[in-house]
Amino acid sequence: MKLSKRTKIISAAVIAFVVLLIVVVAIISNSRAKTKNLLKILPEQVDLEIKGFVYTEVGENNSKWEVKADNATYQRKQNLAIFDRVKIKLNASDGKVYFMTADKGKMLTDKKDIEINGNVVITSSEGDKFTTDYLNYSDAEKKFFTNAPVTMENKRVKIKGTGLTLFINSGKLNLSSMVKAKIK
Repeated sequence: MKLSKRTKIISAAVIAFVVLLIVVVAIISNSRAKTKNLLKILPEQVDLEIKGFVYTEVGENNSKWEVKADNATYQRKQNLAIFDRVKIKLNASDGKVYFMTADKGKMLTDKKDIEINGNVVITSSEGDKFTTDYLNYSDAEKKFFTNAPVTMENKRVKIKGTGLTLFINSGKLNLSSMVKAKIK
């Protein structure tokens, strides 16, 4: 069976088209695989980025606190860790447990001092809920504190004041000034 010149040209064109299609598909697949393996370029001052960050500190008298963040970046030169969507769990030595959440935070890693801010909410295992703008932790003094306005609520009372201090070794909590209470 003899093929005409036209049939040979059409067959060659179809084969060339199929080969070209296979090559294009292989190149596209290979480039997608390479983009998945690329390193994310971090800003110059950031040395490390961690997703699902967890840090635990065990203190005196069985007190313990744990910092979790959806995302954390670390800047070694500044000894600074910066957090997104922070959650802190504090187990005080007196058995009370406090949960703290905030939009953002930062920690001076050499001093272990922390500041969290943006929608700060503190809830206790006893049902108390505190809200404030920001909250700091001083490792030297072993306390969480703020000078911002604070609202505390539970089933029985609503208290507003300015400033709050929570000592982690004793679990003692103080509202500092301008305190006004409303009994429910």
